[in-house]
Parts: sequence; structure tokens; C-alpha cells
Amino acid sequence: MSHEAIRDELNRVLASREFHATERGREFLRFVVEETLAGHADQLKGFTIATGVFGRDKDFDPGHDPIVRIQAGRLRRELERYYLVAGGSDPIRIDIPKGRYVPFFVEPPVVTSPADAPPQTPESPDSRVLASPSLAVMPLTNVTGDPDHAYFLDGLVSELAVELGRYQDIIAIRGTNTPPTPDTPADIKKLAASLGVRFLLGGSLRKDPETAKVTLNLTDAATGRQIWADAYKHRLDTTGLITTQEQIAHDVITTIAGESGIISQRLSRESRKKPPTDLTTYEAMLRYHHYMVVMTPDTHEDAFATLQAAIEREPEYGPAWSALANLFAHAYVFDAPGIAAPLDTAWEYARKGAALEPGNQLTRAIMAYVYLLRGDTEASLLEGEVALALNPNSPYYTGTIGYVLVLSGDFERGRALVDKAIALNPCHPRWFHHACWLDHFRQGEYDAAYREARMTGPQIGFWDPALCAAPLGQLGRASEAKAFIQELRRLKPDLESRARELMSRSIKIEDIVDQFIDGLRRAGLKIVETEC
Repeated sequence: MSHEAIRDELNRVLASREFHATERGREFLRFVVEETLAGHADQLKGFTIATGVFGRDKDFDPGHDPIVRIQAGRLRRELERYYLVAGGSDPIRIDIPKGRYVPFFVEPPVVTSPADAPPQTPESPDSRVLASPSLAVMPLTNVTGDPDHAYFLDGLVSELAVELGRYQDIIAIRGTNTPPTPDTPADIKKLAASLGVRFLLGGSLRKDPETAKVTLNLTDAATGRQIWADAYKHRLDTTGLITTQEQIAHDVITTIAGESGIISQRLSRESRKKPPTDLTTYEAMLRYHHYMVVMTPDTHEDAFATLQAAIEREPEYGPAWSALANLFAHAYVFDAPGIAAPLDTAWEYARKGAALEPGNQLTRAIMAYVYLLRGDTEASLLEGEVALALNPNSPYYTGTIGYVLVLSGDFERGRALVDKAIALNPCHPRWFHHACWLDHFRQGEYDAAYREARMTGPQIGFWDPALCAAPLGQLGRASEAKAFIQELRRLKPDLESRARELMSRSIKIEDIVDQFIDGLRRAGLKIVETEC
């Protein structure tokens, strides 16, 4: 293909209203394309782009300033979105593969003629589209009869789109210049297929003399049916409308797009019907998120197999490496048999995941957790703050990072984050309560610690009966702890000789480990410690 044809495609992308990159992102794209066409592809390194596009000086260090990697990830997502939404028929496609900055120029394959193509019914949208976590925010219908309310709806649509941008696994577009969501399943499927999305978010605004009510709904194009709806009321005065828009957008997007949200749950249920080798990388991540909610041996094994297949299929996808790192980290904490050097592998994979996707909240949160397990609590605390800043509105990661901060010793900040996450999401992972247990236990609030322990399990390994037995032991209620001690001995026959080693894998504060072991002794566990 000619340089002229490639430049025509570059200009076509940059001129499109559906290419939503920032000005710097556009400069980034033009720079790498022009440098490649000029024969300088071998010079397209992080340093070259940092100095040529982002104004960094000659002292630029990519290890301390990840701007190029972060902006490259955003540019890849905007290109992917453009070709999904608007550029499907372009004669050339510009791709920037993960792990490198040199663009590829690809001529799409010739589409089979209708006469030769296998018949498709209008009831079955493209399976690739239906498998993708993609959503269009549709225009909202103003049924108040008052045109002055249109600006509120436009602002709300913008806030919904902005909030969606915080969730990097979902391809989101604004359905501008399109009608509101139609009523019939056939029309819904047709509209979604034309937009290249699986889900449609729509709604309307109604009012009475004093209040307005925004009703929002989520429709699944696979069935053409509504799968979620909710209503939000606000007063008609003009003060605080921006705050109202932001609050509605936050509540809605957290509910539908969060890690345990409506979209994730729906796609997760579908993916469980497939064998690991048939899953897409995103579906493999759904298996991982399902494991993180229920944490059973079966879901651990299933997530492990699907993520192993994912990194073989797509080795440049950082979150898959990080998720697999977390499974190795859990194998270390739970002392799972048959896995050699689990913490070393967790460290290697977590670093790889964060290097590939430094702007991803999952990769940074898991990096914080692995730092903790390695005993580097200072790095864990810093990494946790970086992860939180990437999306402070995610209930799942708010709780996850709060959990890591508590284990790192920042009890006040960590506990506040965990409590916030539990309040925001009634279906939060039960292991969030481990952080609450630790905070109560360290303060000698043993009744409260025991109540928290009863809310966490049953899950993998020996930790849950240990969390129940230790506060009962400290309370002098050894008879109540007897069943938990029996369960501990069944699950971990060598715990009495390895208690300190195993407890210290996760709890890094020696005084609390001493307190924990003392509680288990009082509960009836015959812990034997040898001096080194």
C-alpha cells in the first residue's frame, strides 16, 4: 500500500467525530505514523516519543514517568473504538500492537459477497459484537414538554460517558445522531448491530410540579430485552444540577459497569458454559472476577486454567498477567500444594502486567498486594494510592485497595475505604470483612472480630476457621472454638508447627501475629514454636 493511502487513512481517522483521542493522543498517532513512513520505525522508543510528543527533556526516565505507556494504551483503545464504531469499512486499518509503538498498516480482508455468504437471520446480531463488553449511551427522551430540560439531559449523557471511561474493560460510545432506544426486540438488535455494541443505555425525563424523575434502563441486544432499570428524582431548581448529574452517573455506571456489575454478571454467566480454550481474553478475566467473589478451590482452578490460556493467546495483555499473579499470590497465602515458588512467580507476573498496562487499576492494585506479601509495606502503600487514583469511584477496587492498606498497617485510611466499599455495594466480596476483622482484633475488640469472621467464609483454605477461633480463644470461649480448631486440623494438619510462618505470609505486623497465635493457643491449638 502506498504512503499516500496510509496518510489518507490517518487523516480520515483524525477527522472523524468518532475518534475521541485528546490533542496529545492525536499528535502521538501522527508522530508514530509519519516516523514510520519516513523510515525511522527503529527509533520509535519511549524516549523518542516522550521528547518528540510530550515535551519531556533529555533526562526522561520511563521507569519513573510512564506517560508514553499510559498514552499508548489510551490511543490503542481509541483506535479500537473508532474501527468498531465508524471505521469498519475503511480501506486501511492502523494498529499499534501492545508492547510496541511502531504502527502496523493492515488492509482488511475482502468481505464475502451476499450471494456466497451463509444466511443470517435478522434476529441474530454479529456474534463478535454480542461477545464484546460494549455499550452505547443513547439520547435520553425529554417527555416533560419543556425544552429547557434538554440541557440537563445532554449534561447527564456527557457525565454517563465520562464515568464509563473509568472502566477500561468496556468499549463505550455515545449514540449521537441516533433515535432513542426502540421498543421491539428486532429493532433493538438492528440498532445495536449498526452501532457495533452489545448493550444500550437509555431512558427518559418526566416531572411533576416540584420534582423531576430520570428513569434509566439497560437493554441487552442479544435478547432485545431490558435487563436493568432504576429511577432518580431531583428538585427542579437550577442549583446543584451538575452535582445531581454526577451523582446519578456515578450510581448508574457503578451498578452496570463495575467489576461485579450487571454487564459483568451477565457475560460471566454466559462464559461459564464454555471450556477454557474457547474463551476470549475478556471472558477469561470474567472467570477471574467470578473467582474473586466466591473464592472456592474449583473457581481458583478454573480461573487458573483460563488465564493460562489467555496469556498464551494474547501475551501482551497486562491485566491477564496480573490476574494470574494474584492467583499465584493466593496459592502462597493459602499454602496450596503442588505449586513451586508461588510468591516469586506472583512477583514476576505482577511486574509484567504493570509494565504492559501501567494505567490499569487492576494491574496496580495487584502490584500493591504482591509488594505487601513480599514485606515491602512502604511500596505497597504507595502503589495502593496510585491504584486508587486511577478510579476512586469503583466500589470493588476501593475495597480491594482498602484491604491492602489495612494489611500494610494503614488502618485508619484502609478501614475507611473498606467501609465505603461495603456500603456502596451490598454484593461486595465477603473477603472485604477480613480487613474489618484485623482492625477489630488488633484493638482487642474480639466480639466484633468474631462477628466479622462469620461474615467472610467459607472460602479457600484454613484462614476462615482460624479467624473464628482466635477471637473466641481471646474471649475465653474455647468450647465454642472447638469445632473451628477441629476444622483447622483437618484443613492444615501441620498448622501447629507452622502457625507463625503461615500467619506472617499475609499479616506483616509482628505484634498482631503474636496476638493471633495467642488466641489460637487459648482456643485449644497446640502451637509449637522452635527458636531459630
